[in-house]
Amino acid sequence: MERLEGGRMGLTSVSAAPGGTHLTQGAGQAPEVRAHGALGFLRIDTVGGAARTYVHEPDDGAREPCLVLGIHTAGRAVLVRRGAGAACGPDDLFVCDGEEPFTLHEPVDFALHLVRIPRRVLALTDHGIRALCARAPFSDGAVAPLLVPLLRQLVGAPYAYPPRTALHLAGSVAEWVALLAVEDGDAGPQDHEEGDGAEAEGGQERDALVRRVRAHVDANLWDRGLTPASVATAQHISIRYLHKLFEDHDSTVGRWIQHRRLEEARRELARPGRDDTTVSAVARRWGFANATHFSRSFRARYGVSPSDWREDRTRPSLGTGDPNG
Repeated sequence: MERLEGGRMGLTSVSAAPGGTHLTQGAGQAPEVRAHGALGFLRIDTVGGAARTYVHEPDDGAREPCLVLGIHTAGRAVLVRRGAGAACGPDDLFVCDGEEPFTLHEPVDFALHLVRIPRRVLALTDHGIRALCARAPFSDGAVAPLLVPLLRQLVGAPYAYPPRTALHLAGSVAEWVALLAVEDGDAGPQDHEEGDGAEAEGGQERDALVRRVRAHVDANLWDRGLTPASVATAQHISIRYLHKLFEDHDSTVGRWIQHRRLEEARRELARPGRDDTTVSAVARRWGFANATHFSRSFRARYGVSPSDWREDRTRPSLGTGDPNG
């Protein structure tokens, strides 16, 4: 077994035949290609070579919790997480929790970018991160076909960008990754999957109405007059029925409005290069009556103040240095 140089990814590699059988590397096989890079707060490892299996081992000495993004530029793999396997082609993007083991069975010659993105930079709840890391490799949908070529371009030449530009680009990648977690939806942080049969049939109309309600809320987050009563009036339903819709999704209308306001404010505060915008201005833009209420709600939701979140999110990384170590 051979550990990846620098311990960046905590990956151990062994040669493998198709099917993941562990073998000794044979004569004449192409050598493994290794490179380390950085783009803002992103840390990049590029590996490749002959067929083999990679086992990701969580790094106990890691400075901060990260997700691992993977993109093949050549070859294909079977990604195994928590005992379940999923095919991963050259146009697919996979997302794994860096604090959990995973395995990549590479049956043919391959090249692969592995990108570490700190969890702190993602404006997602713990629930959202867990759901994102549980999903199959992304190959289609609204976000992946746009994110994959962008990420390939950026990680292929990370040193081509000045530091401030690199930080902005890394921030854009973080927003795209967060979009992957919500592209299915209108789903809220505590939504449940629908049942089948009569339950699913009876719930389709309600779900369509919930989606319209949420779209209305998203379009009017700036309006301090946005209330359950105004939402019900706009959708031509009673307040009682509106509350019933959200009870079915383990939430309330008021809680959902506040959740979305906090979520969007959190994303805005996390964007690099916005130091000239005050926390109070962000609070007003997303419908909060005053900065005190916003700060109190933000801390209750995320465990940090808005200013601390901004500072933590926009710094390049913990313990920056030469990524080639």
